[in-house]
Amino acid sequence: MHSLRRIAVTAARTGRTTLSRQSRRYAHDEHAHGHAAPANESLGRGFFWATIWIPAGMGLYLVSKNSDSDRPFLTRMMDKYAEAEEKRQKRNDIHVRMVEQAGEDRVLFMNARPQEYVDMRFPEYVPT
Repeated sequence: MHSLRRIAVTAARTGRTTLSRQSRRYAHDEHAHGHAAPANESLGRGFFWATIWIPAGMGLYLVSKNSDSDRPFLTRMMDKYAEAEEKRQKRNDIHVRMVEQAGEDRVLFMNARPQEYVDMRFPEYVPT
């Protein structure tokens, strides 16, 4: 067991490649263009997009309210999808009941004895 461990350690040691170490570079204030970053940075595009779209979204939400309904647009959309979900649930429930009934019928037919003799009162009625 010890010899297997020694072979595995040796194989692991030879499998590694040694990289030459670079000296640490202290270039934290050097940039690609060779000049320092401006000390006073502007707010940026993200700030202005947020200040534009948040009030615009709230305004759109208020405008989307229907005058004949006191419920907001998003609430009406959620109710519409909830109704569709209820229809799907009813349909799935009916489907499950039909499958269960079919299984019960199959068990009934498989366990029933076949009728061996059919009593024919009028044999001349049967076409030949």
